[in-house]
Amino acid sequence: MRKFLLVFLLLNLFQNSFSQSKTENFSMILHDDWRMQSSLTDVSKGDQISTADFSVKNWYSITVPSTIIAGLLANHEYNFDPFYATNFEKLADKRLSHTWWFRKEFSLPASEKNKNVVLKLHGINYKANVWLNGMLIADSMQIKGPFRIIDLDITKAFHYNETNILAIEILRPFNPNKQDGDLAIDYADWIHYPPDYNGGIVNNVEIKTYNKVGVEYPLVTTHFDLPSLNIAHLNVYAIVTNYTNSEQDVIIKGKINTDISFEQKIHLLPNEKKQISFNASDYKQLDIENPKIWWPWQYGEQNLNQIELSCVVDDSISNSVAENFGIREITSKFINNASREFIINGKQIMLRGAAWSPDIFQRHSAQRQEQELKLVRDMNMNIVRSEGKFEDDNFYDLCDKYGLLVMTGWMCCGAWQYPENWNKTERALAMSSDSSMILWLRNKACVMVWLNGSDMPPRDTSVEKNYLSIEDELHWQNPLLSTADASKSKVSGFSGVKMNGPYDWVPPIYWETDSTEYGGAWSFATEISPGPSIPPYESLMKFIPEDSITNTNTDWLYHAGTMEFGNTKIFDNALNARYGGSSDIHQYLAKAQLQNYEAHRAMMEAYGLHKYNTATGVVQWMLANPWPSLIWHTYDYYLYPAGTYFGMKKSMEPLHVMYSYKSNEVDIINSLLQKFSTLTVKADVYNLDGSNKYSNTITTSVNEDSIQTCFVIPQINGLSDVYFLRLELKNAEQQTKSINWYWLSKKDDKLNWKKSEWFYTPQSFFADYSALQSMPATTLSVSSSTNKKQTETSHTITVTNTGKAVAFFVHIRTLKKKDSDDILPVIFSDNYISLAPGESRVIECSYLNTDAENTSPFILVSGWNVDAKNSKAGNDAGFE
Repeated sequence: MRKFLLVFLLLNLFQNSFSQSKTENFSMILHDDWRMQSSLTDVSKGDQISTADFSVKNWYSITVPSTIIAGLLANHEYNFDPFYATNFEKLADKRLSHTWWFRKEFSLPASEKNKNVVLKLHGINYKANVWLNGMLIADSMQIKGPFRIIDLDITKAFHYNETNILAIEILRPFNPNKQDGDLAIDYADWIHYPPDYNGGIVNNVEIKTYNKVGVEYPLVTTHFDLPSLNIAHLNVYAIVTNYTNSEQDVIIKGKINTDISFEQKIHLLPNEKKQISFNASDYKQLDIENPKIWWPWQYGEQNLNQIELSCVVDDSISNSVAENFGIREITSKFINNASREFIINGKQIMLRGAAWSPDIFQRHSAQRQEQELKLVRDMNMNIVRSEGKFEDDNFYDLCDKYGLLVMTGWMCCGAWQYPENWNKTERALAMSSDSSMILWLRNKACVMVWLNGSDMPPRDTSVEKNYLSIEDELHWQNPLLSTADASKSKVSGFSGVKMNGPYDWVPPIYWETDSTEYGGAWSFATEISPGPSIPPYESLMKFIPEDSITNTNTDWLYHAGTMEFGNTKIFDNALNARYGGSSDIHQYLAKAQLQNYEAHRAMMEAYGLHKYNTATGVVQWMLANPWPSLIWHTYDYYLYPAGTYFGMKKSMEPLHVMYSYKSNEVDIINSLLQKFSTLTVKADVYNLDGSNKYSNTITTSVNEDSIQTCFVIPQINGLSDVYFLRLELKNAEQQTKSINWYWLSKKDDKLNWKKSEWFYTPQSFFADYSALQSMPATTLSVSSSTNKKQTETSHTITVTNTGKAVAFFVHIRTLKKKDSDDILPVIFSDNYISLAPGESRVIECSYLNTDAENTSPFILVSGWNVDAKNSKAGNDAGFE
């Protein structure tokens, strides 16, 4: 209890409290009808701006959350697209380095009259003066830090019978990317920084009311008697606050799923904040038999339960809060000092996913979040990592719903990485931020681990100790890591994870070759990537001028990363060496999709192949980009799924057949908690002319969540310089579960390990795929059927290779109409497919009708060697 009081004593330096609820008896989110203006444009003071007779005639109208630039964009302040070419530089504005006012008028319903009123600020970036009805409520010494959730008791200044005027004067952060900068949002080398550094209101502004005392932050923790899941032992925690200057006796009543009730009487001193608990050892009704358990999506159902807590004061309810939670237990163990394995509900789990990135201007969109998380699941991923970029409640609710695990915590590489430079105020801010985030996220079913550092453990050991103390007192129930890299913390020991690169192009053989030092398939790689993911031409045209679409143009380079990643040179050199030079941008882009596909597929396959021996997880850096970019994404800013996306999706099929570049083995990866017997695995090797040079079929089985080696592809005589390997896996019912094509060269990629750098390993020799440029053409036949429902349309597309050569890397697009834009987002069951002579594939495609804009969709098919002129399709399909 003494530690807990010390935590809150520290937080009181900032008048900080904690916030997050699903439903309450009263909560008002101040979202609409805000006004925003620069203090250079309107020089009025807070005591004037926060009064009813103040005119905001020339102020910008915005919704909140909003950064300064997001607000200006919403008001069409700029006559250019900031994402196009180098227009981003035009956003520079001297006003952005001065304070901006955010003003809101609001009133409460009569039912809330005479209650205690609390203003809850969920995210102010970076510091602010807060005024209400002409009165200064808190100044910028108290309101500081985007990751703090701050309670302000505004009862004394509140007008119950009139309109209230809230005015927040915000100053953006300075130099968050520098070691002596502000503890704000940092992007490291991802992107160019927006000139407002995301200054503004980056999460909700909320009004809450209480009758003297309030309860919030319910938490339900779970413990099973593993391996049995028959009984879940639950503990319940919450924070109770006395908002009066007198002692209070209250009753906290709890209910789980309407049928399990419990209560506790507590005594509060004046203005006291207290953590309460209901333990299963004392409340036997919290031992739940046959519980509804939450699982990651490939392991089981995403069952959510509900906890409801009410605070009873003077025989009436002061407030109540209800929130979903998952009955699940997440732990971890070490395979060795370098490899940490995560376990959910007693089952080990191989984690494969990507790193989340918010919009560069912090524009949260519920629609966009759902679109992206559906793409995450479509790629068969089970985890997203968020490095110091926290979304809103809706994001985590969606992850709960879709069974996606979240790795989150503090960030590199600026001020957050140098705690030894913090003064007393900054240290208190960091601890306050940690408390806020832990209390906000601790009851989320999807949140599986918290990282107290990113690229290294906190460099000041006392900071990590303080973090751990807070997290212990607030009953964080999941694993805690000191860092996302392999450093050994002096406080908490080995992390069991790594971030040893690469971040730029490496060939497919890389991942299985390195087994101890770099980014190969061992340990848990928390951020890793084979570098650029060049978008298709249809996306490039949206942000790079057509005459600038070359890989050396200034506009092209501007949309790469920064620092070491400010160009695509390493990727391009490999592309030219492996696939031959390109005569134009279209040929370059076609080859880029090949290289994107093979590189990302190989990475995920290698980690899957070596799971638990000793690979335990891999996070692609990154999932998507904060703005249109050429590097580090699985789908581009416009949600276009190209080579990287489908290479990823192929590699993480739940029941997958693959080829090992290192051993020439054919293997099955089973990612499901189910054994499969009487599986049929077939391998065929084709020359460029379509002739079959090898075929082998076996029957085998694979245990749950395991690997099965099938056979080795032998040396084969008479192969062309480039040849194809087709793998197919069928289940006991002879249903095809996986088809996987590889293009292979008689000349291997070789790595120069001695010259490895932190972000890539150079090659000493390159595979030679240049013969693909002269492979024989083939023809296709395409037919489709359409099923249009009220909100969604699906197409069943049949593609048949009617020629004599392999139809290589066939790409299917769904356009809004002929010669129009792609329908995006879109889900294809497979894409960039290859077909043997005479082979047919059935591809399913679906999208929302709103994204098709009520047009007549057109199926457009292309391929590496498709003879478009002599191929055949119906009226609703065609070739390019």
